[in-house]
Amino acid sequence: MINGFVSAMRTLTRIPIWGKDAKKLASSLTWFPVVGFLLATFLSGIVFFFNKILSPNWNEGVAFLIILCGTILTGALHLDGFADWADSLGVKPNKERMLAIMKDSNSGAFGVVAISLLLLVKWIAVVKLLDLNLAIIGLFTAYISSRFSMVYLSVSLSYARAEGGTGEPIIKGATKKHLIIAFIVSIVLLYFVGSISAILIFFLGFLFASLWKQWCKKYFSGITGDLLGAGSEFVEISMLFAVALFYNSINIFTKL
Repeated sequence: MINGFVSAMRTLTRIPIWGKDAKKLASSLTWFPVVGFLLATFLSGIVFFFNKILSPNWNEGVAFLIILCGTILTGALHLDGFADWADSLGVKPNKERMLAIMKDSNSGAFGVVAISLLLLVKWIAVVKLLDLNLAIIGLFTAYISSRFSMVYLSVSLSYARAEGGTGEPIIKGATKKHLIIAFIVSIVLLYFVGSISAILIFFLGFLFASLWKQWCKKYFSGITGDLLGAGSEFVEISMLFAVALFYNSINIFTKL
């Protein structure tokens, strides 16, 4: 079981970790929400350190540092998938050409612009969360939900490339058991850090993941590693905004 955790850390982060990879990479899927939790814990430490200890009252700078550290910790893996997906839009709806463009390691204009806009929107969301004193719960909700969405997409869609690829072992080996365990783990972790309100917003993230699933199904007849990364970014940013917009209202409602 611990080997699955090792594989999940090596798949989703660039954090050095000792141990052997799981024999079946798909077994790492149940650990994806835990990895999201650990990443959010580290980033929340930045919030606590600057806002509670140093008290710089500079939310824009703290938000930049959070996004920078998140990008470094993940090796910009999901951002790369998002950029590859954006580049492929230029030849939509030609599935084979879209897949070929996503496989190209070079980034085009669409990809560069897409990453720039995504990081800008993410920065705006984190600044707002800091203003509302919701940054920590926002980070936990976004990181856990987005990593769970990758499990959901892996289980519910087939692998899109006929010739195979780096994401194939995980996607082809994904089962409903992985999904159920990851779902339970996500709910428990979210309850631990944010109570019922965070869980309700988590289900909104599930809706966004479902919409992304339909898009991938329509244009690719399945999913790839790049599309998993892009989907994770979409869910992450939607959760940051959802917490900023709805968390306080939901929290009041659940306490009535």
